[in-house]
Amino acid sequence: MEYRKLDKSFYAREDTVKIAKELIGKYLLTDIDGEGVTGGKIVETEAYLGAIDKASHGYGNRKTERNKNLYKAGGYAYVYFIYGMYYLFNVVTGKENNADAVLIRAIEPEIGLDIMLKRKEKAGRGKGGANGGINRITSGPGLLTIALGINLRHNGIPVCEGKEPEKLNIWLEDRNVNIAGKDVIETPRVGVGYAAEHALLPYRFKIKGNKWVSR
Repeated sequence: MEYRKLDKSFYAREDTVKIAKELIGKYLLTDIDGEGVTGGKIVETEAYLGAIDKASHGYGNRKTERNKNLYKAGGYAYVYFIYGMYYLFNVVTGKENNADAVLIRAIEPEIGLDIMLKRKEKAGRGKGGANGGINRITSGPGLLTIALGINLRHNGIPVCEGKEPEKLNIWLEDRNVNIAGKDVIETPRVGVGYAAEHALLPYRFKIKGNKWVSR
């Protein structure tokens, strides 16, 4: 069955907090280097609001070589390297030069599990653990990029089709999964203590009781 890819109009909206919440239950999928499709249901996201958000890489409209793709229009990937070991995947939202984005923190893995396990092993994350090594494989933004094959090569690429259909390596789909509002928890974001009062903003969304949520 073919499902609808999220199009540019979904990402181009100006309410990034709403987009982050609506991405819960959507699917993040990749097709990298001909290895096969991998992905699953999004269970945890965080919203970052550009110039006005002290937790954002675009706070105060600062522009660097590292964050330049954050200033694209909605519908592009923003990938960055952190802690000397992890790549984090964000989808840019809103208008060009707004620097708004949604960080995908965790997915429930469903597609291409064997490929994900091979990537985990290759990255030195081991083979053992519960469920044949699948346990927690996509629970956290750094782990899910390993599983899905996402790295800095994908920084700035489109995640939705433009006027002309094109081959997408990363895309998001609506698979008609409806998560009840009461089952989506809003909490402060993770690891942004440097953002002072903005660290307390309830811009993190997760499915209540889902075992794939990062923490």
